[in-house]
Amino acid sequence: MTQIDDQGPPSAIDRALDLLSIAVTAHRPLTLAELASEAGIPKPTAHRILRLLVARDLLRQADDRSYCLGSKMFALSGEALAQLDYASEAKEGLRWLQTITPDAIHFGVMTGGVPVYVSKIEGSRPYRMASTIGTSLPVHCTSIGKSILAFMPPEQAEPYMRGPLARRTPCTITSSRALKQQLEEIRARGFAIDDEENEQNVRCVGAPVFDARGAVIGGVSVSSATFDLSLDEALRLGPSVVQAAQLISASLGAPREVLSRLAARAEPGAVLSLGSARSDGLPRVEKA
Repeated sequence: MTQIDDQGPPSAIDRALDLLSIAVTAHRPLTLAELASEAGIPKPTAHRILRLLVARDLLRQADDRSYCLGSKMFALSGEALAQLDYASEAKEGLRWLQTITPDAIHFGVMTGGVPVYVSKIEGSRPYRMASTIGTSLPVHCTSIGKSILAFMPPEQAEPYMRGPLARRTPCTITSSRALKQQLEEIRARGFAIDDEENEQNVRCVGAPVFDARGAVIGGVSVSSATFDLSLDEALRLGPSVVQAAQLISASLGAPREVLSRLAARAEPGAVLSLGSARSDGLPRVEKA
């Protein structure tokens, strides 16, 4: 698994890191044979390293002798997440989206049960959106909120849809049944549209952002005046917003299968290369 260039064979540290990485991304317990095969090392070598990782509580052995994450790994993960700066991690994806649209761009993260803006890039239009960093958003009538709601586990999303939903404009969806139907459409296409539902004369397109656990933690959106962004234009812009969400999710360590699902809903005919960049530091987009 480890690629070494002009540095001799992989060291024990390389192999230990490979085994840890495989265990973390598997999302299920793995046997000695599976770990050794995936890492490309002999079973006796893998066994010696795994014994050390178990002794350090980075991995543990289940009753069936398979290997899964140990309590030390969870503690380290918690410390890493506590130090995560979402706004900084989102910069690359937001800058890429800025090259696609002249409209305002927002990134919001779930905080205290509601989405809160943590980043904003002003558009090049002759007007400014009234939004500010630190503003909390309704979940049921904003593109970021609905994109988060659509990809939450059902048991987490249900409380947001109970009872009457607050009407913000004449276009706000206030029926739980109607909202649930719209969430199905959002899940199918990968992005949400706020069609003057939160603020009159403002239309937004949003897509969900996922973290290293594969859980939806926020969303990225493009906002514009309705006279500059028609509904058809918003629908065409949607896949590009999904691409930006894919980039941000990758920066947050989202699992490969989550990134693949986002890629499937991203811009048709374009391949987003997460490992390469243009001369200006932005991600490279290549036409298929």
